[in-house]
Amino acid sequence: MSANLIVIPTYNEKENISQLIEAIKKEKVPADVLVVDDNSPDGTGKIAQRISQKEKWVYVLHRQEKEGLGRAYVAGFKWGMERGYTKLISMDADFSHPPEALKRLISLCDSHTISIGSRYIKGGKIVGWKWSRYLNSWGGNLVARLLLQVKVKDITAGFKCYPVNFLKKINLDKIQAAGYAFQVEMPHLAQEAGFKLVETPITFLDRKMGESKIHGELPKSAKLVFLLAIQKKSYRQFIKFCVVGAIGTVVDWGIFYPANFFLLRGFSQVNIQAIRQISKGISFIVSATVNYVLNRKWTFRSREKAIAQQAGKFFLVALGGLAINQIFFYLATGILLWRNIFGLILGTAAATLWNFFVNKKWTFKN
Repeated sequence: MSANLIVIPTYNEKENISQLIEAIKKEKVPADVLVVDDNSPDGTGKIAQRISQKEKWVYVLHRQEKEGLGRAYVAGFKWGMERGYTKLISMDADFSHPPEALKRLISLCDSHTISIGSRYIKGGKIVGWKWSRYLNSWGGNLVARLLLQVKVKDITAGFKCYPVNFLKKINLDKIQAAGYAFQVEMPHLAQEAGFKLVETPITFLDRKMGESKIHGELPKSAKLVFLLAIQKKSYRQFIKFCVVGAIGTVVDWGIFYPANFFLLRGFSQVNIQAIRQISKGISFIVSATVNYVLNRKWTFRSREKAIAQQAGKFFLVALGGLAINQIFFYLATGILLWRNIFGLILGTAAATLWNFFVNKKWTFKN
């Protein structure tokens, strides 16, 4: 038995399955094959069963009904994990994934790396698609990448090699995607779990025989992508950060207006705009202190023991935010001559974005 297992879900693939297994054999790929057949009416499962009787490295998992691509892969992965395989490869049955790329895909995969056969990196390409299908795929891929912030070019790729310890780390029973959105959910889970994603270029061929199963999957996939985005840790953190920011803004504005009032009365000879900027600086420092405490305890749930060092980083970021806030506030009130309230809104929005991303990547990165 090989240490690697190629999982091939099938539903009405009688024209392809025999030729695909023969092509894998010809390439001398160091892997066994598991055909996961969802009770194909055209007899695909029976064909695969006959092949498995001759080829001892080919196995068949018969399922009673068609539950979707994602469910088929989960069943296949569980089967492989129970039998001790260390790498599990997802592959289509229609020759869209080139058998000659299997060795390369397997070699790039290790205990901390998922390898992906990519259509959208240099050297990768798609052959046989109409421009409309290409546009739909490329656009959907872009939207999913942006929403989920997954650092790959081809997040919707179905040709992947997974290390078994990744599959053990995630709970396969909690995979939300039943259909093609499974291909998006898996790299998303991998990145969230700290695994590396590596892409290798492939030539993706449109199927020549059989019918595509992707019709009607786009709305389901889009719905799941948005659901995953909402559940994403960084989005939840940003929402919390904004809540904290709103509290900080109340503090900021609550300090600014009284400070501005008293400074104007006490230093009437000083330039009005200078008084505004000084008041803004005082209110921003007070609100930054409140923000640090709340973000440490709630948003990022930091357990960093070097509080002074962490607080120092936070206030350095806050100073950068203060500079951004002051620039935008001056632009609004000193140059555009807008009311103070609009300067506060503009400065606060710009500083919030700066503060969140820099604090997430630097101050609270652990």
